[in-house]
Amino acid sequence: MEIILLLFVVVLIAVAIIASRMSENYVPYPYKLKDVSLCTAQEDQFLTLLEKSVGDNFRIFTKVRLSDIVTVRSGLSSTARKDAHNKASQRILDYVLCDIHTMQVKAAIELEPGQSSMNQQKRNLFLKNTLAAAGLPFLRFKAKPGYRVAELHDYIHGKIRQAEHVRAAVPTNKDKNNQPIAA
Repeated sequence: MEIILLLFVVVLIAVAIIASRMSENYVPYPYKLKDVSLCTAQEDQFLTLLEKSVGDNFRIFTKVRLSDIVTVRSGLSSTARKDAHNKASQRILDYVLCDIHTMQVKAAIELEPGQSSMNQQKRNLFLKNTLAAAGLPFLRFKAKPGYRVAELHDYIHGKIRQAEHVRAAVPTNKDKNNQPIAA
């Protein structure tokens, strides 16, 4: 009887030691805050300029995933649909302008480096074509000093008005998924 009790205590201690070692390595939320800013110094300066130029008409969001504002049209195979969604999920827009009252997306803005590489050009072509297909203005600006608030204001508002006129001219024929029917 004593041997069984002693064996039970030894097994219990062994289980406790193993459990404590496992719990030391187990962390349910193994995350920590990155030591990084969401915007570079240039992006932050341009954001300040954008805020001054769009006034109280728009809310500016930074680092928005493309797939958060566009969706893949229906009628594609599941493979093509998944590929298109994955491509959109991998792209991040520098700034997105939304109507201050409705939060409807009005434009996407990209701040480009002074010299763009071939990869940057391919990325911009994809963004330009994707956003054009979605009917959303895509405005690109070189990262350089010297932009004036009034010029940015006029340019941005002009592009948004132009896109709204184009959207208003598109026929309202829609398919069963509420997508415009191609002519």
